[in-house]
Amino acid sequence: MEINSLDQKLPRRLKKDEIQELFRTGIFKKGKILTILYKKGKGKVAFTCKKENLKAHDRNRIKRLLREAYRKNKTLFKDFDVVLIGNKNMLKYKSFDVERELIKTWKS
Repeated sequence: MEINSLDQKLPRRLKKDEIQELFRTGIFKKGKILTILYKKGKGKVAFTCKKENLKAHDRNRIKRLLREAYRKNKTLFKDFDVVLIGNKNMLKYKSFDVERELIKTWKS
């Protein structure tokens, strides 16, 4: 497999300083189980969640759900740098529910 084909499959990740800049200057959209922080950019993405007394495997599940929802809808975010922030209520939901909530929050 060529390196170019790998680059197309993996989303470009935001670096720490880019995330900090996004928190200072970006726009927030708050949904029921997630928050989207974005600004016009190169199409990079970061996934995170608050610790909120969650165990590591719960935080990892939240980030997995966010990555899957983003992967299925990445064309919506192609011109934006985005940070997707999940909260602990997301653990009650299935993948398709998170995807639906992501689309609903983005379009609101």
